[in-house]
Amino acid sequence: MATLSPLSLGRAVLCLLGLLSCLAPARSQEPTKNPEEYWYRQVEPLLDRSCLKCHAGVRQQGGLDLRSLQTILRGGDQGPAVIPGKPDQSRLVQYVLPQPGPHMPPDPKKQLSADAITILKTWITLLPPTPAATTKNNTWVPAYLESYQRSLPSVGTPPPGQSPSATIDWYLQASWKADRITPARPTSDTAFARRVYLDLAGRIPSDTELKQFLGDYHGDKRAQLVSKLLASDDYVRHFREVFDTLLMGRRLGKNGAWNTYLEDTFRRNRPWDQVVRELLIARPSDGPARGATWFLAARNNNFQSIAEAVAPVAFGVKIGCAQCHNHPLAWEIEQRHYWGLVAAFNRGKNVDTGMGQAVAESAIGGFINFANLKKESQPAALVFLNGKSVAERVPATDEKEVDRPELYVVPPTPGRAAVPKFSRREALAEAVTHDNPLLARAFVNRIWAKLMGRGFVQPVDQIDSKHRASHPELLDWLAKDFERSGYDIKRLVTTIVLTRAYQLDTKVAGKTPPRPESFARALERPLSAEQLLHSLQVATGTKPDSPETEKLESGFITAFPELMPDTYNPSLQQALFLTNSPLVDRLLKPAPGNATAALAALPTPEARVRAAFQLAFARLPDPTELVQCKALLTTTPSAERGVQNLLWALLTSAEFQVNH
Repeated sequence: MATLSPLSLGRAVLCLLGLLSCLAPARSQEPTKNPEEYWYRQVEPLLDRSCLKCHAGVRQQGGLDLRSLQTILRGGDQGPAVIPGKPDQSRLVQYVLPQPGPHMPPDPKKQLSADAITILKTWITLLPPTPAATTKNNTWVPAYLESYQRSLPSVGTPPPGQSPSATIDWYLQASWKADRITPARPTSDTAFARRVYLDLAGRIPSDTELKQFLGDYHGDKRAQLVSKLLASDDYVRHFREVFDTLLMGRRLGKNGAWNTYLEDTFRRNRPWDQVVRELLIARPSDGPARGATWFLAARNNNFQSIAEAVAPVAFGVKIGCAQCHNHPLAWEIEQRHYWGLVAAFNRGKNVDTGMGQAVAESAIGGFINFANLKKESQPAALVFLNGKSVAERVPATDEKEVDRPELYVVPPTPGRAAVPKFSRREALAEAVTHDNPLLARAFVNRIWAKLMGRGFVQPVDQIDSKHRASHPELLDWLAKDFERSGYDIKRLVTTIVLTRAYQLDTKVAGKTPPRPESFARALERPLSAEQLLHSLQVATGTKPDSPETEKLESGFITAFPELMPDTYNPSLQQALFLTNSPLVDRLLKPAPGNATAALAALPTPEARVRAAFQLAFARLPDPTELVQCKALLTTTPSAERGVQNLLWALLTSAEFQVNH
């Protein structure tokens, strides 16, 4: 890297500080006291600190798992740990009281305080009571949990006959009213245009596009703009870039056939369940569908890597923590689910065919065992996270399997990918794409996060019992609506961006900022590497097919690798790249037809400042900005050099690098 001048280092620090200040978190509000809310806000953190070391997924002393209401009611070796509505009769309370006999925690230095015990008692009191006669064994737990869910506070049922967008707003408005939250005001047409171009086209609008939208006085012009963008090549490219990263990460390399497949998916608006089925089965066919094979083939027969990539897509969760033991936090994710998913793929093998790379599948073998922390060996069965399982014949211990052609639809031959009559991958695809509500929930949560700044469940790929949905009824409704639509991606995107909630301003309406998860104002979101690159090209007047675009893209991805990060932390690396990269610098150098040359040709410094702000921010400078920027231009010997410095300052600012 070239040596940094003091000016360059100062610029980098300013970039970094600007992003940090723009993305500061909002203050949280006090929780309400219904039993579920009380669990998440008070009880669960208490148990995490004091009890889960010995009573969770890895260790369950006395057979007791304290990670959820379900496992607590199920109890341990001595029966249920809690009797709903009766704290004094509940072992969970009895064992933590300061008295002799059985006592928890065992360490005398870590005894629960009186306040902590009060929290436990309050929670148990809030639980709807159940007749004592039903608690003699744990067979009452499923029925109780069902009645418990029905007893929880509900926002109600939305009015029939309204649009999907209006239904989303109805759910959110009900939660705002319950929490006494004043939502932000609607955003301006200018801010909406910038936001929706970034979200759907992956770039800011050009000056011409923005003027055209602002000059449209039809009442439905926002809906028309959304339809226009969803029909554009920019939408196809942007969603291909997004899902390439979501499905493959940044490290598995590029593949032309895979890119073509993704672009065809979003151009033709193919149903998401069909896409997932093709990714899991990975059988090449004619046309763009051949590229679906890359999802498995790129992982080069690493079946654990494949399983860990599939789980967030199919079930909305990460499962890496369940490789060696049951998940330590989410009680429903078990070690057998991890290895069941691995087993679904371990008969596969990458092969070269006349149509390119494919993933063959054997009809025999692939029977593996896994060991838990007690070193007990267990066979891996086709058991999945959505509760489904697939039965298959397991050979006897002394039986030797024989691979025969009659076991195949396509026998294993050179240059062809074998397809067995019983396919584990096909069985998994069936379990994932039929009667599996987790598939729709996972996709809806991710698209909501992309468009709204965070998911209903955050992090987006941890839809488990540990991570509560901010609006569970809305998430359920939206997932079911997505299923009923035939997994229509464009309809889902349209539904969200036409809501009142999506079109709110980022500015807070009251004195206290609402919680981010309330969605009562628009959330600032850092641009991805691709969004930032394409937006810089628009702002500087650089053609996207220029010879250096590929190098630029590689540089941006290296400096800005994260996509939709759970927590965004702008780095000095990013600031240094924008400051010191010769590729970025070339975007700003005056050249025929580009922004720097056009601005430098304007007659006065004030005209140049106003035009630069319009290019970068789609707004005019305020009086203070105008004075400071005019001073910058007038103290720079060359008009072109002054404009170049001004554009750099604007295009590397937090305002430009954030979708707001």
